Amino acid sequence: AGAVGTDDRGDLAVFRGAFATRTPFWATLDRDDARLDVYVMNDRAAIYVLGMARQTAFGHLVTIAELVTLAFVAFVVVVLGGMLFNMAVSRAPASGRALVDEVRASFYRKLFLAFVAAAIVPVLALALVSRAYIASLMLANIESEATRIANVASRVVEDVGTIQERGQSALTLVDDNLVVWLSRVIAQDVNIFDGASLLASSERNLFASGLLPTRTPSDAYRAILLDGRPAFLGREVAGGLEYLIAAAPVHIQGREAVLTVPLTSRQQETQAQIDELDRRVLLAALLFIMLGAGMGYSMAERIADPVNRLMRATRRIARGDLDARVLATSSDELRRLVEAFNQMAADLRRQRDELARTNRLAAWADMARQVAHDIKNPLTPIQLNAEHVRRVHADLGRPMGATIDECVSNILGQVRLLRQISSEFSSFASSPEPKPVDANLADLVAEVVDPYRPGLAGRVTIAADVSPDFPHVRIDRMLIGRALTNVIENALHAMPGGGTLTLVAARDADGAVQLRISDTGVGMDPEALARIFEPYFSTRAIGTGLGLTIAKRNIEVNGGAIAVESEPGQGTSVTLTMPAASPA
Repeated sequence: AGAVGTDDRGDLAVFRGAFATRTPFWATLDRDDARLDVYVMNDRAAIYVLGMARQTAFGHLVTIAELVTLAFVAFVVVVLGGMLFNMAVSRAPASGRALVDEVRASFYRKLFLAFVAAAIVPVLALALVSRAYIASLMLANIESEATRIANVASRVVEDVGTIQERGQSALTLVDDNLVVWLSRVIAQDVNIFDGASLLASSERNLFASGLLPTRTPSDAYRAILLDGRPAFLGREVAGGLEYLIAAAPVHIQGREAVLTVPLTSRQQETQAQIDELDRRVLLAALLFIMLGAGMGYSMAERIADPVNRLMRATRRIARGDLDARVLATSSDELRRLVEAFNQMAADLRRQRDELARTNRLAAWADMARQVAHDIKNPLTPIQLNAEHVRRVHADLGRPMGATIDECVSNILGQVRLLRQISSEFSSFASSPEPKPVDANLADLVAEVVDPYRPGLAGRVTIAADVSPDFPHVRIDRMLIGRALTNVIENALHAMPGGGTLTLVAARDADGAVQLRISDTGVGMDPEALARIFEPYFSTRAIGTGLGLTIAKRNIEVNGGAIAVESEPGQGTSVTLTMPAASPA
C-alpha cells in the first residue's frame, strides 16, 4: 500500500478516480524512467496501489537475449559434456599435456580458440571495469546523498526546536511524532540519540522489538560527539542485513545530540540497481562472447577450410593422382596459395607426362635402332641376289619370259621400301645434335616444296606465301627441312583425290617465326588428333607412323614448337614455330 502523489496530472487523475469510486481499476503511472501498471483499490480506510513495471521493447529484447544466451550456454554445456564423455569412454588423453598437444596439432582448433580468446578477454575486461565503475558511482551518489539528507534533517530539527521553544527544554519537544513527520518529509527513517540513549525514532517498533539496540551507534557517537566531525557515514548490521547509515550533529538548546538516517530502503534500491546492472553487463558480455565465438567459427572455417582442402589434395597427389585441384573461394592470400598449389599440380602433371613421353620415346628408339639393324642386315644379300638373278636371266636370253623380270622387280621394290623404313627407324633412333645457322625461310620452303610441284601438277595446288624478305630463322637446315618434308608428306597423303596445300609465314607476339602448313584433306577426329605425335601411330594403311614424331623432335631440338589443328572433313593445319635470327 502507498500514497499516490499528485505532482503529475496523470497521478492526480488516478488519485481522483480512487476517491470517486469503490470499484478497483487498473491505471498507468510514470515513475522516473519506468512506466508502471497499477491496480488501485479504495476501501474507505485507505487507498491501496499495487504496481508492477511495464515491460518495454528493450526489456523484451533483453529477455529474448537472455533466453537465447541460456539456450546457447546449455548447448555448449551439452556439447562439452558429450566431448568429455567420448573422451572418457573412448580415447581420453593420458594427461592435460596430451590434450594441449592435441589442440596444438589442429590449425582449426587453434584458430578458433584464438578468435574466441580475442573476443572474450577484452569483453570481460571491459565488462568488469564498466560494472565496477558504474557501481562505484552509484555508491558514491548514495553516500553523498545520505550525508546531505542527514545534514538537512539536522537543520530541520534545529529550526523546529527554535520555533517551538516556549521556555522549556527543546529536547523535551523532540519526540517520535516530530521525527515521524520529519521522516515523511525526507522519505527516510530518522533516529535521534541523546547522549548514549535513543531519544526519538520514526520506527519505534523496531527498537521495541529488540531488533535494533537503543544505544547510540558507537562509530557515530565517536565521530560526532568525541571527534567533532560535521557528518559521519558508516555501515550497520541488523538481522543479517547490512545497510548504510548517515549521522550528523543536531543542536537543541545548546545541547548536542546525534541524528542518524538509516538508508535501508535506498540501499535495497541501489542493490537492486546494481543487480540489474550486473545482469545487463553479464548479458552484454555473453552476447559479445557469442558474437565473437560465431565470428571466430566463421573466420576459422573460412581460413581453415582451404587449408584442409589443400591437405586432402596434397594426399591425393602423394598417392599419384596429379589431377587433384582445389577450388579457390576467396580473393586474398589464400586464393594465391590455392592458385600456386593448382599450378604446382599442373606442372607436376605436365612433367610426369613429359617424362612418360620421354621414356616411351627412349624405349621406341631402342626398339627402332634394333629393328633398323635387323632389317638392314638381310637387305643387302637379298638385293644382290635379286640383281644377280636378273642379270643371269638376261644373259640366258630370258628363257622364262617376263615372269622372272616381274618377280625380281617386285623384290627390289620391296627392298627399297624396307630400306626406307629402316632409314626412318634409324633417323628416329638417333639423337641429332642441331647445328643452327641463320637461314632464309623462303629458300628453305622452296627447296622442300619445289620437287613436289611437277608430280602434283593438275592434282594438288601448292600455294607458298613466304616472302624472300621475310626475317631469317636460326635453325639447323637439315633437321627443319626433314621435319617440313614429313609434314608435307602427311598432308599429301590426306588428299588422295587432290586439293590445296598452303604454306604461310608470319611472326607471333613473341617475335618468333611461324610457318603454317594447311591442307584440304580428310582431317582427323579428336581421338586421332590426341595421338598424332605418338610413335608408330598412323591413320594411313601404310607407313611407319614416325613422320610427325620425327618432325616434332627436330623442331623441338631447334628450340621451336609444333601444333596441329584438324577437323574431320575440314582438313588439317600444322604450325611450326621457330626462333628468329638475331638482327645483324
